[in-house]
Amino acid sequence: METANDFLFLNEDMANKFNPFYEGQYLVIQTLPRNIELRVEYRSHDYYKAKSRCDIENFAHDYTSFGLRIFHQGQLWRVNCSGEATVLSKQQNWDVHPDYLAVHYNQNSDGEIVVHECSYPYFDSLKLTVNRYGESAEYWQPLTCLQSDNGREIDKCPNCGYSLIDDQDEEDEDTPVACIGCSNYHGELYGDAQLICAIHPYGCSDQICPDFEDNKNA
Repeated sequence: METANDFLFLNEDMANKFNPFYEGQYLVIQTLPRNIELRVEYRSHDYYKAKSRCDIENFAHDYTSFGLRIFHQGQLWRVNCSGEATVLSKQQNWDVHPDYLAVHYNQNSDGEIVVHECSYPYFDSLKLTVNRYGESAEYWQPLTCLQSDNGREIDKCPNCGYSLIDDQDEEDEDTPVACIGCSNYHGELYGDAQLICAIHPYGCSDQICPDFEDNKNA
């Protein structure tokens, strides 16, 4: 017995959301803002219809951008003015592992899926380390989270090669807790000895330094 939901699939746009991509099919995709899941606004094997729809979507939205891609050899490609595949698109239909999606949507978890600028999704996992001063420090470790590649620690994006870890984060891991953000902090090595700062050459014994100066006010 049919239900009201069954008739939704008579709508081509609705049915396309559940159908796989086909070789040579043009896709109008949302390029900005990027999301964990690829958002496809329109699909067609006719290049000119797809291009026209892409132009319409861009004119109709102020805060959302759309781009035209072609599905070729199992991946998304950019196209030239004739609709031919040119270069591999950085934005792909990434298949995220459901375990990471479950953690991402769990508000009580210590981790989340982050979408990189190139569209690649990775999982930021909160971890604990001990710096050279024996102090515990938390840091975010990027992990792969795709069906085909997950649980692997990464420092650079596998899709575009850019660093996923800020230099400042790496510096903070080896900085005494009392010195993080202080304009007096030096931290350079001279031989085997490290100079913490001119006021406290060997570091402050407390977690709160009486001579702390915020580098934002320096």
